[in-house]
Amino acid sequence: MSKSLGNVIDPMEVMSGVTLEGLHKRLEEGNLDPRERTIAKTGLARDFPNGIPECGADALRFALLSYTTK
Repeated sequence: MSKSLGNVIDPMEVMSGVTLEGLHKRLEEGNLDPRERTIAKTGLARDFPNGIPECGADALRFALLSYTTK
C-alpha cells in the first residue's frame, strides 16, 4: 500500500475498528484509478475479511514501536 495513492489504513481505524465495507468505502473516496481500486479491494478482503477489530491505542503504539526500518 502506498500513502501517495491513498490506499493506506488510517490509524484511527485500527484503534476504533472498521468493517470491511467501511474500508471499501474509504477506497471509493480516495484518488485511486479503477484498476488499482479493484486490486486494493481484493487485498483488503484477503487480509481483513471481517474488517479490522477494535484494538485500542496501546496495540497501535506497540505495533508502531516494534516496526523496524532499515
